[in-house]
Amino acid sequence: MKGWPLLPAALALFLLFPDRPAASQETEGRPQIFFEKKVYSDTAGGKRSFFETHVVEKGESLWKILGRSLPLTPERYAERLKEFRRANPQIADPSRLTPGQRILVPAPDREEIAPREGTVPYEVRKGDSLSRIFASRGVPGSRLKDYLEATRELNRSVDNVDLIYAGKTLRLPTEEYFAEAATPPSPDAGTASAPLTRDVASAQEQDAQAAGKPPAELLAPQASPPEVSVLGTGKGEKAPEAETAAPPATSPYRGLLSDVFDALGEAWMDKGTMFLPLPSGEELVLLLPDFPLVKFQGGEAALIDFRGGLPARVRDAITENWKYIQVVSLEGARGAGEAIDRILRVSGYHSVKDGLSRPLVIGETVSVVLPARWVIQRTPDSLLAGDLVLLKETPEKPSAELASVIRFARRVGVRVLPYADNPGTKEGFLVGIEGEEADRGAPVALIVPEGGGLAAADFTLNVLGIVPSETERLQVGGARAGFQLTVQPERTFRAGGTTHVVDTGKISGAIRTILKDTGYSVIHVGKQESGRQVFERIVKAAGGTVESRKEHILSGGGDSGYTVRLSGAAVSFPPGPGGKGRKVFLVRGKAHSATRALLRDLGVEIVEW
Repeated sequence: MKGWPLLPAALALFLLFPDRPAASQETEGRPQIFFEKKVYSDTAGGKRSFFETHVVEKGESLWKILGRSLPLTPERYAERLKEFRRANPQIADPSRLTPGQRILVPAPDREEIAPREGTVPYEVRKGDSLSRIFASRGVPGSRLKDYLEATRELNRSVDNVDLIYAGKTLRLPTEEYFAEAATPPSPDAGTASAPLTRDVASAQEQDAQAAGKPPAELLAPQASPPEVSVLGTGKGEKAPEAETAAPPATSPYRGLLSDVFDALGEAWMDKGTMFLPLPSGEELVLLLPDFPLVKFQGGEAALIDFRGGLPARVRDAITENWKYIQVVSLEGARGAGEAIDRILRVSGYHSVKDGLSRPLVIGETVSVVLPARWVIQRTPDSLLAGDLVLLKETPEKPSAELASVIRFARRVGVRVLPYADNPGTKEGFLVGIEGEEADRGAPVALIVPEGGGLAAADFTLNVLGIVPSETERLQVGGARAGFQLTVQPERTFRAGGTTHVVDTGKISGAIRTILKDTGYSVIHVGKQESGRQVFERIVKAAGGTVESRKEHILSGGGDSGYTVRLSGAAVSFPPGPGGKGRKVFLVRGKAHSATRALLRDLGVEIVEW
């Protein structure tokens, strides 16, 4: 499962995520954590080539194995094959691998594992292309090729730079990205070097390295465990089996957590291997499929320990040497909410508050109360930048009213990420709430005319759903009265069993008296009157009332997950054909287009008074 004028582009990507299998239903092996010699060849030039140990499974080919962490092109495969042959000299024919065989596989470069600093998230919208995106950001045509290639390297989902998908969030390079790439890292004696840094040598340099180093340096497969340096043991000792974390063999809420933090624009990394060099010269090796890393834009990172089985000495080595990485254990987490909460605590966000006890309130005259599990401000400027995020637990299929309220919040610049939790399977997903109603747009603003006259009368009748007549002729008198009179008023309408005559002052006093005496209702709507006076007069004539209300609960409340309150004047009607089924509310001042859309979805006509 992996939109809005006031929000950054990355906020709506969760609506178009493809479905993913629930991670809790997968069978996972016991994760392994290694402290060992650095698995690379090192020459005077300081170039490094990293390798990972892999056990061949039934049906696997070398192409499939090399492409498990990133898509392969023929050119990239040729490069990986050359490295594979150098690291595995005992394998005469790489096309013939045996199930159970242990091999060394070239690890992805840094660019293939995690984005460098100097990148920004961008949510692809319908009609976007990478060329147009970069042109809008001021990238000159002469640099476009570099930016396109960097985008492909930063995003594993982008094989073809001419083909991107709406709803997908990509990481785009900035000028700082290229500046960093051009600047070699400076050594920092006595401290750990940066993790996930892989400067791969050229093919010629690799061949020279292979010729100058024995295969054992590359930890080529052998029957007995290789010589490694395990934290806490002497160098060169025979190492025991790798440290193993404790069962259970599931990763609860893995899919949901991945989707939530991807939707927040953070980097969720769960493929490949993470190498953490230590000042002692040893290196901590973590398999990211077992221990995913959430890399936050502010510089913090969370290493996820689903099982709570990460050995204490491993945790200590990470937290002591990598101050920005926090190990987050999800052992014993009661539901998705607690799992998310534990990760948010180490996010480095400016503010993460409980949105249930003190829920967010949007608006005044029409106020929407939207409780959420968390109200997140990622930076001190989040409110000004329109980057306030609500993480809200909802049913798997929210009610139409709740969906309308969430759409309303988005339209006014609040990012709402609704998620569903299934405790039975210990998995969840982001809930999509878009539907046909989302494409209708905001209704036209209904504003009572300032002046009176027929304009105010016609407006009121339209709001009430009453169709007037402009051509009806009224017969007054007859044989018994001794006279017969035909009158054609400017407007007539029927409501409450009575025919009402709308008069702007053109009917004489005597004729008005005769009409009233014969059972007609005459409503004066002079131009000198205000539109509000005309509105109230016609509503009253039609049998309705206008009542002032303060914080009237229109919808929601209780356990519905939202509350919509109105302050203004409610127009109500008794049962009958005139205005039947119409709900009208009068508010002072202008109403936001999102507010009009929300009340329309709730079946209410809002009129600016």
